[in-house]
Amino acid sequence: MTRAAWEAAALRLFDDKYSLVATGPRAHADWRLDALAVMNRDVTDPRGWAVLDRDRDNAEERARHGRAFPFDHPTVESLNSSLHQFEPGTAAPLLVALTDDWCQLRNAPGFPEEQERLFEDARTLLVRYQEPFECYTNLDRVERNTATDAAGRSFSWSSLTQYTADYGLIVVSDTELGLFWSFDPV
Repeated sequence: MTRAAWEAAALRLFDDKYSLVATGPRAHADWRLDALAVMNRDVTDPRGWAVLDRDRDNAEERARHGRAFPFDHPTVESLNSSLHQFEPGTAAPLLVALTDDWCQLRNAPGFPEEQERLFEDARTLLVRYQEPFECYTNLDRVERNTATDAAGRSFSWSSLTQYTADYGLIVVSDTELGLFWSFDPV
């Protein structure tokens, strides 16, 4: 895994999407505290790799809504009630699905024509965290069914913003925590 490969994969998947792609160090026994540090922008990437964060310099919105904007004042309790653990084997398809406004894998930009490249980029992002790692999402369907929904069935999620939709994946390893989140403000 190289910095260039990881950053290129992150840009190909998420650069055209309103998203937050950031990694922080694991500093606490409770990974939720590390997730809050990433959401609040209290930490930087431990390797100095790229962060995709459209709102980092949005001082006006962060002043009005808090430093975690676009997240709505996240807490350990809200993460605990909103996020569900799921099998890491389905993390790559979920990452690709996050690139669609409604988190539908079949509607992800470039899918199905570029399916293999999309999955390869997703696997490149995940390799950084070195298995075994844990995965958490706010999508309820992943908790009930570990197979990512490629058929477009409806699902529910626990919103962590005031936007129309927000979907995410948190990858927790022994040394790092990766946050991949997509937002649909319309």
